[in-house]
Amino acid sequence: MEMTRKHDPVQVVQIIVDALAALLAVFSITYAFMGYDLLSGRSRHLLMVMPICFLTKFILKAKTRKTWKTAVAIVLSLLIMASMAYIDLNSAPLSGDRQGLYLTSDYIAGAILIICVLVATWLEYGLALSCVVGAFILYLVFGQHLPESIAHPALSLRRMISSLSLYTEGILGTALGAIVSTVSAVLVFAGFLEVSGASKVFMDLTIQLFGRFTGGAAKIAVVSSSLFGTISGSAAANVAGTGIITIPLMKKTGFEDHYAGAVEASASSGGQIMPPIMGAAAFIIAEMLGKPYAQVMKAAIIPAIVFYLSIFMSVHLYAKRNGIRGVEKDPNLLPVKELLIRSGYLLIPLILLFLLVAVFNKSAPWSAMMSTLALIVLSWLRKDTRITPKKFLQALIFSGKQIIPISIVCAAAGLIVGIFNVTGLGITLSSSIVRLAGDNLFLLCLLAAVSSLILGMGMPTVACYLLLAALVTPAMIRSGVLPVAAHMFVFYFGIISAITPPVAIASFVAAGIAKTKPMKVGFTSCWISLPVFLIPFVFVFNPALLLEGDMISVLQVCLTTMAGALLCSIGTQGYIFSPLTVPERAIALGCAAAMLIPETVTDIIGIAGLILILSISLLRKRKQAHTATLQDNRNEEKEEQ
Repeated sequence: MEMTRKHDPVQVVQIIVDALAALLAVFSITYAFMGYDLLSGRSRHLLMVMPICFLTKFILKAKTRKTWKTAVAIVLSLLIMASMAYIDLNSAPLSGDRQGLYLTSDYIAGAILIICVLVATWLEYGLALSCVVGAFILYLVFGQHLPESIAHPALSLRRMISSLSLYTEGILGTALGAIVSTVSAVLVFAGFLEVSGASKVFMDLTIQLFGRFTGGAAKIAVVSSSLFGTISGSAAANVAGTGIITIPLMKKTGFEDHYAGAVEASASSGGQIMPPIMGAAAFIIAEMLGKPYAQVMKAAIIPAIVFYLSIFMSVHLYAKRNGIRGVEKDPNLLPVKELLIRSGYLLIPLILLFLLVAVFNKSAPWSAMMSTLALIVLSWLRKDTRITPKKFLQALIFSGKQIIPISIVCAAAGLIVGIFNVTGLGITLSSSIVRLAGDNLFLLCLLAAVSSLILGMGMPTVACYLLLAALVTPAMIRSGVLPVAAHMFVFYFGIISAITPPVAIASFVAAGIAKTKPMKVGFTSCWISLPVFLIPFVFVFNPALLLEGDMISVLQVCLTTMAGALLCSIGTQGYIFSPLTVPERAIALGCAAAMLIPETVTDIIGIAGLILILSISLLRKRKQAHTATLQDNRNEEKEEQ
């Protein structure tokens, strides 16, 4: 019996997967210092990523153990490893004198890569993304038979394979390159943060700082989701990570089920735009723009702050209107001062990462490596946080496995981008959108926003962003929008789609935890986050919100945008100092829209509206308080008589 356990095939597979994951993490954190060429680095990355996916999905996570699944997993793993090893060994000739004059063996290796990416996409993301990629493959193969307006010239099978798999324009292109060179190193750092217990410090600190205030449970959800977002960079992962604590806490203190789920979903969707560790697409934006990640991070700071302030204000006003108090003090939690003294050192590496990237302008992978080393050293200050050799290995394995899904989606997105390039579809569709919008930039942005929301409903943020970066951003840039604003626009709406029905991944995860109707959570999330839908339009028409421009312009747009977000929250929640009537709420929403238009006249109108609403609500509150006092005096007089 003991021998059987020792030689259990599943355990052997688990050991292989863990070993590959740890190796992938080491490769990722040291990549920037090894000097790989593009094809070598990216093929070696996939050589580890793909077998982990196949072995995990077909064997380790299979509901039923079947021989054919095991056989398929092993065959696919061996094929992709051989294919990637071949591309790695031949990277110099493939990138040089053999380009366009490929050998038969080159095409075989490329075909294996394409097939394996399609299978991995299906295993990791199901039918939704697989069908999208499959539709583009069908267009590539049969597109020459379509109407002339969207048809492409006939392409040979060899041209298709080489364009998608043997050059840095398809699977092995920019998207995967960003994961290999930058994102993976940051994910390794995030993995060490998780294993060290830093995420628990975030949560405890948030509870202690915000729990005692009005609607404290919801404020804990908002703040903790923004902090946790710096680690996860995924809306669904953010909901699952913090929602399991915050949603029951919100329900316990008086928030309705659907509202509790909506608050967590809304707050979690912003995790990918919250510096210092944003979603993977932010690193790809830096690659696409040819700029340091620090510049993308700088551009995202103010929109992220406005994002969370607007949601924070919404939940505060809802709590005030419904009389929801703070969270009861947990005797098991340390006071803030003691918590910072005891465990605050775990936050130092995150601060170090921010300083290295934003202040000292160091590269993200180098900064991630230095911050990881700092975390390992600091963890030894206390026994229960020490990253021992065992924990070190656990962190590597955990980090390596976190890299798998994002690598596969980028490989799949690379297929789509490759098809755009080889067929000219990107130029065709982009030109069509420009013609449809005419010279109207607002209409163009509206079409881009709708496209982002629709595509983002069924696709991960990275895939949605990459598709729209090829489809919509060229049209926006040609219309005069700053490149960073155009890329941030589609990235922003791709993220918001996580809470937008009918397919709202973050809202559905939150609904499952809250045990309520998913669609109700989705629509409530949109209502809470209404100010958030307007922010991208602001920075397209006024890039000062992205810290582009002089200081006066930046301050003006920041203040007016925050005031507009406040007005929008007042309008959606129907409360400020006292409940508002329907006409007053309409005025608040109208003035909010005015303040988000980058014109001095509209700013004045918005400020006047804000003063009016605040005055009306404050006078009503005082009148109600005076009436209540008179009533109390009358009751006391009656009792005395």
